[in-house]
Amino acid sequence: MRTRSFFRIKILQNLIVFFLLLVFLIPVLLTGCKFEKLGLVPGDASAEGELENISETTGEMPAGYLNEQDFYDMRSLQKDKNPLTNINVRKALMYAIDRKRIVIELLGEYGSVLNSLFPQGTDYFSGAWEQYNYNPALAKEFLGKAGYNEENQLFLTIGANSESQSRQVIENIIKENLQDIGIVTWIANKESREWYMDDIKNGNYDLGIWSILIPGTTGFSSYFSSGKIPSMETDTNRNCNNFYWYNNQDFDFNMNSMLSEDAIEKKSGLSAQLQQMLAEDAVILPLYNRIFAVAFNKKLSNVEIDYMDGSFLKNIINVDVNAESGKKQNSSGSSSSDGNKKSLVAGYEQEPYVFNPLISDSIYRDYINSLILQGLWKKTGPDKFEQVLAESITVTGKRDEKNNSLRNSLKAVIKLKDDIYWQDGSPVIADDVIATINAIISDETLSFADKDFKIIKSIEQKSDKEFTLTFNEYDSNWQQLFDFVFPAKLLENNPISSLFSEDIFGCGPYKLKEWKKGEYILLEKNNYYNMPKPKIDELKFIFNSDINFLIGMLNEGNIDILSIPSDLELMKSIEENKNLDLLVQQGMLFEHLAICQKPKQ
Repeated sequence: MRTRSFFRIKILQNLIVFFLLLVFLIPVLLTGCKFEKLGLVPGDASAEGELENISETTGEMPAGYLNEQDFYDMRSLQKDKNPLTNINVRKALMYAIDRKRIVIELLGEYGSVLNSLFPQGTDYFSGAWEQYNYNPALAKEFLGKAGYNEENQLFLTIGANSESQSRQVIENIIKENLQDIGIVTWIANKESREWYMDDIKNGNYDLGIWSILIPGTTGFSSYFSSGKIPSMETDTNRNCNNFYWYNNQDFDFNMNSMLSEDAIEKKSGLSAQLQQMLAEDAVILPLYNRIFAVAFNKKLSNVEIDYMDGSFLKNIINVDVNAESGKKQNSSGSSSSDGNKKSLVAGYEQEPYVFNPLISDSIYRDYINSLILQGLWKKTGPDKFEQVLAESITVTGKRDEKNNSLRNSLKAVIKLKDDIYWQDGSPVIADDVIATINAIISDETLSFADKDFKIIKSIEQKSDKEFTLTFNEYDSNWQQLFDFVFPAKLLENNPISSLFSEDIFGCGPYKLKEWKKGEYILLEKNNYYNMPKPKIDELKFIFNSDINFLIGMLNEGNIDILSIPSDLELMKSIEENKNLDLLVQQGMLFEHLAICQKPKQ
């Protein structure tokens, strides 16, 4: 009898425990693990910390915590496998995100919210995204229109490259913003190569954060044309960067109309229309322009930053060293005024490998080369070119404005300026330009991501100062193919890719004087430069991969100018330094939230 009673008691105890478990678990499961009880979200650092602490004591899980497997299990139960194809969902995302907070936390007073695909002040700037001010109430309204609420929550992933601390800040703010309107997110970061090649390129993401640069109107095609979805890329259909899987035939039609235009004024109007379409379709949400920051000795004047690439050498012709900066050069070669000779020392984080501009290298190599080499034109903005060696262009022939193809032979006659010389005093002539282009086209080892020399059918000399260019097809930015020129005599016997490894020859304001590898590169003024000459006689570039070491040299006065990280504390400390000035410039590269519309099974 006692044995039976014992078993009855044990069964009753087990039933009570089972009943209590059901009472606890059923509400949690039915409510979809509401995170607002403790303010926790999937993968929240605070939740992970709480988990760690609790596991060491009681071993119990915090209420409302959802791990990765749970998130993906619940996400798989969503009826709509393609919620981001719903315009109301995308609009909800646009209004839910507090972009001002993102800018303030990352850039402070040095940044601003971006409402265009181009920086403010450029011809193509358009405030198309101004409508998307932070408005959680309106975001909830759009989310409700799409059928999502507390009983039917939306689950989305958000990803970025795991090495970027700034993007992790952005992700966490967006995650919090979306949680406030009832969207559950999981941060799914990966190492850069895997993130870009596997996830972005293949559309294996919901929301993504990365930076893009749209150099001109052709960027509308490569990023947003329905014919530029990554899976469509071939040897002939290149630059397929529509990682959003955006498909709008009206957009394609208007974009083709814009690409057939040459006049900046007409392009600007059409560009504004296209940006408005992208904003209305809620394809991407621009966040902010990345900024360039340069710290320099107050002895320098007229320093400017090129907003396209961040170079502080943009205005080198007018940069000056005050006469009172000292009569004697110090041991590191810092700025001095020795009689009438002026010098400047710049710090760079990476030393070039080669001077050849056709071989991939760091941006710092390109900065230095820009002082030695010159082209027929210099790019000064989206689709804008300033004449350098070229005197004039005369275009003949017509193209079909509907499909941008040639009706008959389209040609350009280019005339070079008189009195332009190489650094040895010999004149720059048409044969030099022709030899450079032919050398590039004939060198099969070369490849280009952003330039297509195949559009050139032929290039022929008319006179010492004139040549004719015939096109296979038309590209409104064809001038960028002529951004540097070499003397024909140097290209006669060797592939162009094998030249200019440790030396360089040009017609710019400076020429190479010395390269002491592992230490510095020294440039001196080119006396044969026949345009306004720079005020600085010598430029010295010192290299060190440790930015903190270079900042220390700047503070000590051993270098004069340095690009610095956009770190708020660092920039404020520079501003407080009585010997230094800080210059900040918004660039063309911008951070954005991408929304993937690729159909998922």
